[in-house]
Amino acid sequence: MTRSTLREPLGLLALIAVLGGCDGCGSTQEPASDPAAREPGAATATSATLEGVVRLAEGAAPPRYPENPMIPPPGRPAPPETCAPPQERDRAPLSPGPDRGLNDVLVMLADFATIPEHEPVTHDVSITDCRLTPRLVVGMQGDRLRITNRTDYPFLPDLGASVLQAVLHERSREVELGQGGVRTLQCAFAAPCGRAEIVTLYHPLFAVSDESGRFRIENAPANEEIRISAWHPLVEEATQTLTLRAGETRRVELVVTPAPVPEVPAQPAREGPAENDPDILF
Repeated sequence: MTRSTLREPLGLLALIAVLGGCDGCGSTQEPASDPAAREPGAATATSATLEGVVRLAEGAAPPRYPENPMIPPPGRPAPPETCAPPQERDRAPLSPGPDRGLNDVLVMLADFATIPEHEPVTHDVSITDCRLTPRLVVGMQGDRLRITNRTDYPFLPDLGASVLQAVLHERSREVELGQGGVRTLQCAFAAPCGRAEIVTLYHPLFAVSDESGRFRIENAPANEEIRISAWHPLVEEATQTLTLRAGETRRVELVVTPAPVPEVPAQPAREGPAENDPDILF
C-alpha cells in the first residue's frame, strides 16, 4: 500500500511540541486536585472557557491530500461495487461552510502549568460505505481506539503495527493509544478504506471543530499565559497567545491556510493474494 506520512511542512514538529501541553512539566507533575475542575462546564478560581471558530483563509481553496485514498494502488483490489466510487470528498476532507468555517480541525492548548486529570475513554471509528469515519480522531495516552466494520467486506486496518488483523463485517478491533503523536489509519493489502488521522495527546485540553468550524474548550487555565493552536495535516498551524481571567468565556478566531502538498514517493506493489502474506492474521 501507499502509506502517507506527516512531514515537517504539515506541522508535525509543531504538534509534537504541544502534545504534552504544559510548560516545563515532567514525570513528577501533579494533576489538578480540585474535583470541580474535572466536571464539564464547572467554573473554578483558576479556570475559564475558550470557544470560537476555525476559518479557512479568504480566497484559499480547500486543501487536499496528494492522492485520493480511495483509489487502490497497482496490485490492490478496488472497493466493492456496493460502495460509492472514489469521490473528491475522499481527497478533500475539510469542507468550508458559507462563512468559511472549517470542520475537523484540532484545536489545543499549550504552555499551561498543570495537566488536568483524565479518565480513559474509547473512541469509535467505523468503516461505513468502505470509508473510515470520522476522518480525525483525537484522544489521550491510555485511551482506546475501536474500529468497527459496517461494510460487508473484510478490511485490514493498518495503524503502523507490524501485524495486521482482518476486521470482518460487524466485527470490531481495539487498540490502545500509547505514545503521543500522529498516525494515519488506512487499510492495507485488500481494498482501501480511505484514511483517518489518529492523534494522541498527553492532556485533555483540546477540541475538534464541528461542521461549521466551531469549537469549545472548558476548564482552560486562567491567570497565566497560554497558547491556543489550530492543527490539521492539510493546513498550516495557526496560533494565538492569550491570558484568560478566571470564570470568563473568551471567543477566538483561528484562520488557517493550506499547507504545501508534499510529493508522495511511489511504493512497490505487493504480489500475490493477501491471504498468502505471513504478516496478516485472518
